[in-house]
Amino acid sequence: MTIGIILAHGNLARLGIMVHGVKYGTNLPDWLIYTISLFSEVLASICVPTFFVISGYLFFYRSDFDGHIYIQKLKKRFRTLMIPYLLWNLIALLAVLVKMLPIFSSFFQNINDIEIRFSLIRLFNTFFYGDGTNGILVYPYLAAPSVSPLPINGPMWYVRDLMVIILLTPLVYWLVKKLKIWYVIGLGLYLYVIGNRFLPEGSYLSIVLDYLFFFSIGAYLSINKQNMVTQMRKLKYVTILFIPAAIFNVLSITTPYNRYIFFPFIVIGIITFIVVVSYLLEKNKIHVNETLANCSFFIFAFHSLILIEIGKILFIGLHLNDTPLTMLFLYIAIPTISVCIGLIVYLFLKRFAPKLFSLLNGGR
Repeated sequence: MTIGIILAHGNLARLGIMVHGVKYGTNLPDWLIYTISLFSEVLASICVPTFFVISGYLFFYRSDFDGHIYIQKLKKRFRTLMIPYLLWNLIALLAVLVKMLPIFSSFFQNINDIEIRFSLIRLFNTFFYGDGTNGILVYPYLAAPSVSPLPINGPMWYVRDLMVIILLTPLVYWLVKKLKIWYVIGLGLYLYVIGNRFLPEGSYLSIVLDYLFFFSIGAYLSINKQNMVTQMRKLKYVTILFIPAAIFNVLSITTPYNRYIFFPFIVIGIITFIVVVSYLLEKNKIHVNETLANCSFFIFAFHSLILIEIGKILFIGLHLNDTPLTMLFLYIAIPTISVCIGLIVYLFLKRFAPKLFSLLNGGR
């Protein structure tokens, strides 16, 4: 799932690479566009919703729920979510400030155009809800603010939204207990049929509602003491739809009716992922690598710090030409190198700076 997210963010072969003010990789053949869309836009779209399903399941796992347990879980999530969230965003902010130093600024395009404007509200926006204009760092060259404001370490929006949903868990618990499965079905039907059309574009409420649904799937199973794998396997025949649904999504991704295919595909994808992986584990076809499993959060938080720069270094350092094969190479190489560097940094900090490592990794 983490690698899928890196593929989504490392989609420089589709978005292009800016080098010395020139943007490369903007005119790609259809075969490459469809390939990248399949992995970075369609298959990768399953990753974050799956995280939310698992998070909802684990939050209520093997325990009853009352005010005392709620406070205990909030304290634990402060250590596992809030502290690493703040630290990783601080690191991302410091990384930009270091780039702005005269000794480094010549290596980074437009870095000298960034303005620094400090206030408490701008500090808050930088860490939680920035759009490139309302934070400590102001980017005058942006054509428009971000539609969906992000923390300065962009991928950490998942942790931000998870923390917001965790604050709402008493409401989730009450709705599951009172309405049972109809709460989950009703929320899903609302998002599918009505969606966010009555909410402002990019509304934070619309984002939270989307992922509250997936969190609630896991929460429902856990609150009712149901085994997630067992319940998903009851729907195993749904997995037959996975490949055709993925193809339909790739072919319709730029059309207005894609949303009616996209939402069901994510649900099908979550079921398929859990069913297939559990069967492969059960049959000893795959095995859990403890190091890779434990470092997944670290790499998730770390990758955005280096992803774009790796693309530029490869393009310049290898003297690459602007061709489809070059962009395909970069599409594979950039995430691969990012994961490898992240793993090296993870092992280094774990060995030589265990206290800092524990804080950054949330005690995982």
